[in-house]
Amino acid sequence: MATSTDAMILAALIERLETLVFAPPLPIAYPGIDFPLAGEMKSKPYVALAFLPNQTRQITIGDDPQQKRGIFQATVVWARGQGLVKPLDAAGRIIGHFNNQVLWAGDVRVTIAAEPWAAAPLQDDDRVRVPVTIPYFALEPEV
Repeated sequence: MATSTDAMILAALIERLETLVFAPPLPIAYPGIDFPLAGEMKSKPYVALAFLPNQTRQITIGDDPQQKRGIFQATVVWARGQGLVKPLDAAGRIIGHFNNQVLWAGDVRVTIAAEPWAAAPLQDDDRVRVPVTIPYFALEPEV
């Protein structure tokens, strides 16, 4: 169970993404966890997650709770040569799923700070990646 503010924020964001149903289902590559698992082949398509906290913002004087800000990035990864429509559709589903959301993890309220957006597709030798940026802010819980 998460106890630090950043860990609770990440848990809330991941929990929200896990409620999104893709057709076909897309495996998730979680931050800090090997993907694929040992002995498995890397599947395509899938969604790779990154947690990018930013500088804490002091919004009051003293020891009051401070504002945590950052980006949760969900990158749709697709096999190259299959076009861009399906990966862009998956990215659009992620955007819609997080837009205007307020999430809770324990006492931490995580607000999606602006409408998420998809970056231009990135073409690698064997895949296409569409990064979706999900900006958030949260207030540290009072202790």
